[in-house]
Amino acid sequence: MKNIVVVGGCFAGITVANKLVRKLRRKDAKVILIEPNEFNIYEPQYVFWGFKKYPQSKFTKPMNKVLSGKVTWLRTVATHIDSVKKQISLSNGETLPYDYLVLATGAKMDEAQVDSYDDDKIHHFYLADATKKLQDALKNFAGGTIVISPSTVPYKCPPAPAEFTFLLDTYLRKNNLRDKTTIKYLYPLMRPYPEARVSEKVQKLFDKRGIEFVEFFNYETVDKENRKVISLEGEEIEYDLLVLIPPHMGHEIIIDSDLGDREGFVRTDRFTLKVKDQENMYAIGDCTDMPISKSGAAAHFSAPALIKNILLEMKGKVPTKKYGGFTVCFVVTSFRRSLLLVFSYNYAPRKFGLHNLFLYGLFKKAFKIVYFKALIKGYL
Repeated sequence: MKNIVVVGGCFAGITVANKLVRKLRRKDAKVILIEPNEFNIYEPQYVFWGFKKYPQSKFTKPMNKVLSGKVTWLRTVATHIDSVKKQISLSNGETLPYDYLVLATGAKMDEAQVDSYDDDKIHHFYLADATKKLQDALKNFAGGTIVISPSTVPYKCPPAPAEFTFLLDTYLRKNNLRDKTTIKYLYPLMRPYPEARVSEKVQKLFDKRGIEFVEFFNYETVDKENRKVISLEGEEIEYDLLVLIPPHMGHEIIIDSDLGDREGFVRTDRFTLKVKDQENMYAIGDCTDMPISKSGAAAHFSAPALIKNILLEMKGKVPTKKYGGFTVCFVVTSFRRSLLLVFSYNYAPRKFGLHNLFLYGLFKKAFKIVYFKALIKGYL
């Protein structure tokens, strides 16, 4: 019997494990998931949660509710991968051998690199505790300058900072604070979104809503005492409230096992999802260096190629199944309006508007249900 080990139990890892056990017979392989956390979080909800308090249980499920009972779940931490011996060191001191390995460790929010999130004027919405602090900051905000900026690229969900900015504008208008507030959006490119056609739409909405866009702003540091965010070029932007997307890095296990680039993202073949220069090892999701968005959608659409290639290797065949980079991206432009982007390695994003309020509400509510009931369980 073969051991197929998946390291990481967020969306990418769970969906791969669930799909694998449905494709394999138990006598052929054992699928093992290494993940210390007890709950799975629907992370796209964070961008909305910053504006309204409600129980985290609304977008969180216990692991045993989303993970197939056929998957062996190890609630521990993987600390090192020995690709020569094909074994994984665990935090409990044990080692686990593998025949095939799937890395789904995700991206680490390196808050320590910024060393400013202890300040009550500096926040982000990429982790639960940070989003709770942001909720309180927005609740107590009475006017001034709010600045939104990524600290580095890449980061999870490319449109998220712009989405937050649109939602912030709507939130301030509803609370009669918009005329008392200046919103500034800083970005390291000459446009507010990486893709030109989408950026054109975002810029039009910024102009319409009076959101100031500052181009070519490459974050370097924060002057907390004088409330200024400073770029590599020396530009200084004052703020009363700063929403700073933390640096995204690969996790320690990837760096310590020499499987990543200088940021710690796994060196991955963008078509086969095989880890470069490694045998029987694959990677998926936010932990990879693949030229696609770091999002659950990208993990979902790339999973079939990864799984097919493992099955081919198990039969002694060459892993020839290719992922074409297809994915979708849901871009919120207000609490009731949105854009749907579709793109791949071969074509730039194509946008579709979802401006009907009924369709928008139905889509948003249905998608969270679909995520927990079908997507993460590997049914789709």
